[in-house]
Amino acid sequence: MDSIMRSDEDYFDSDSSASGEEAETSKVVCVPKCPDELKPKIGQSFMTLDRALDFYNNYARYVGFDTRKKGSKKEKDVTTWIYVVCSREGTKQRNSKQSEVKRKRSSIKCYCNAKVSWKYIMGVGYVIQSFVEDHNHEMVEERHKRFMNLNRNLDLVHQKFILDCANANIGPTLSFSLLKEVLGGLDYVGCTVLEVRNYRRDLRAYVEGADAQMLLNELRRKKELCSAFTYEYEVNSKDRMTRLFWCDPTARRNYHLYGDIVSFDTTYSTNRYCMIFAPFTGKDNHGRPVTFAAGLLSKENANSFSWLFNQFVKCMGVAPKLIVTDQDLGMKVAVEEVLVNTRHRWCMWHVMNKVADKLPKNMLGSEQLKKELNACVWSELIEPDAFEETWHAIMERYGLTNNVWYSKSRANLMQFYMNYNHALETQRSNSAKLEYYDSTKVPILRTGLEIEKHASTIYSGSAYTEIQEEIVYACFSLSCATLGVSTNTDIEVYDIKDKDSNSWTVTYSIGDDTYLCGCKKFERLGLLCSHIFCVLKHNFVKLIPEKLHGGRWLKSQFVKPIHGGFCDDQEIHLAVDKKKIAFKNLYGLFIETAQSIEGNIDQINAFAAIIEEGRKQLLGEDVVLSSTQKRAMIENFYGSHVPNNIEVHHPEVVSTKGSGSMKKSKRESAIKLAMKPGRKCGNCHEIGHHDSRNCKKVNEKSNQRQ
Repeated sequence: MDSIMRSDEDYFDSDSSASGEEAETSKVVCVPKCPDELKPKIGQSFMTLDRALDFYNNYARYVGFDTRKKGSKKEKDVTTWIYVVCSREGTKQRNSKQSEVKRKRSSIKCYCNAKVSWKYIMGVGYVIQSFVEDHNHEMVEERHKRFMNLNRNLDLVHQKFILDCANANIGPTLSFSLLKEVLGGLDYVGCTVLEVRNYRRDLRAYVEGADAQMLLNELRRKKELCSAFTYEYEVNSKDRMTRLFWCDPTARRNYHLYGDIVSFDTTYSTNRYCMIFAPFTGKDNHGRPVTFAAGLLSKENANSFSWLFNQFVKCMGVAPKLIVTDQDLGMKVAVEEVLVNTRHRWCMWHVMNKVADKLPKNMLGSEQLKKELNACVWSELIEPDAFEETWHAIMERYGLTNNVWYSKSRANLMQFYMNYNHALETQRSNSAKLEYYDSTKVPILRTGLEIEKHASTIYSGSAYTEIQEEIVYACFSLSCATLGVSTNTDIEVYDIKDKDSNSWTVTYSIGDDTYLCGCKKFERLGLLCSHIFCVLKHNFVKLIPEKLHGGRWLKSQFVKPIHGGFCDDQEIHLAVDKKKIAFKNLYGLFIETAQSIEGNIDQINAFAAIIEEGRKQLLGEDVVLSSTQKRAMIENFYGSHVPNNIEVHHPEVVSTKGSGSMKKSKRESAIKLAMKPGRKCGNCHEIGHHDSRNCKKVNEKSNQRQ
């Protein structure tokens, strides 16, 4: 141990006002040992207060104790006097008005007198006036020093890493785990997961009350940079945001390419105000989700949905042909009011998700019922009349005819918007990657047919995979065959048999070169079925007719807008940020060099000296990260600063459907409580459903009832 322990009865002044308890705990004296250059000396001066505090804290870290500011004096915003004590100085304070201690918390304080004080002298700086180095407790052991508060400060490395993780929507616990791996282990992290959580908390607190205005300022900035960017919002009488809609040019272009069918899902609650995130999404030519626009709503009612639908149609210029939603009544009213000529369908996922709520408990485990329900509901080939007949048969068979069947994140608004943009960027990057594959990769053909080769040149990769299966089955499977052909003027009717022994009718119109199959796969999905390919083979057609190409599943260069009147006059390109490229190269050079010299301490020290010298040449001597620079890091994280003038305030926290449960009656609560096992109270020693903290309150209520 780098300290000297001694028992000195006469160390403290006998006339001291210390209590008996203080005198008892102050008998042991510890004099820390350290290099002379680290130990403070009376008369030693420092140009700034930060340097003075850093010097004493470094001394405390080395010998093994924590520090705490005890008192200071200021004159005209200048600290003229300050003193710092050992963190174990004094004793735990107890409120005299508090009759009992609710929680028994231990204390580290033991009347330690170690301290240092500085006085500011004009022209000299901060001069040490007094220094007491003796402690009445042992110093922290080397293996425990990483848990000291002084060694758990977040420096620039920690802050930048946490900000990067927050930018990637990585939580505090995983951020700490990653930081541990980057810095070489728990002993070298320099903080605990608690500091990471607190920093994330401070990150949210930085924009407290201003996040709505900051978000609108960011949207306004985007509008100024690109006139095609659209956003609209509404506030209530208290100037609190209630509704928001936004759409960028790329999303608008995607809507006109793939927006014949739109999914509108409001099952997301991804911000601290419980505002409903309502994205408009569809599928692109690779079958992947594509976002058309998005909105935030404080209320799930018809007026809110009508406003959002109106903004969507106003932005796009045309309503979708079909919209899929959940079974919300307000949404149904809004669709009928705004999207007059749009077909409205319910999402089958939401419908089937309610099966468990509608079924009797004794039927939940029936695998046969699940099998029959899925076969009925998810069949793509069943007609409406056949569906009703099959459905009612299942209900009667299982006695279900009387059942009715149809019927919080902590992120602020700026963090939510950032997360949304990151998800959108990932979505578009994945789409661009698939487009790259379509333009560079040559699919592997399974037949020598010209029609398959033609399909590989016009369809996207995911669509071609399915088309290829249909071609192979139609042309080489014995179970798919033409049973007969009938001709009537310009119409040819083919009877086709498939592997399930079903018979399908394919009608070919010679005049306009169109094909129509009874399975309606082309009408439903935009993909050709094996029945039509069977007819094409029968007629020796080598290339897929243009009218059978479909629109959605073609390669990106062949996709045409499905909504008329769209003019794609917005130039969409990837802006190259030279600063980011240069920083990436610099970071790569650092990592490559650091990894190369990891096992050689001499090279590590030499590399650190080179970096330190370069930092001094670029930034000057003794650069300390000030609070202003730390604030600039957070502002850079959000992409903007907190505005001085706030016109639009953050939304009120709202309760939306599914956010809570119905309040239980007193009888239900009593029954539930009675089912819980009792425990022994530490105060009255009785078995019940209370403990020592609320024992008096429970007894008082019991006496009042009597």
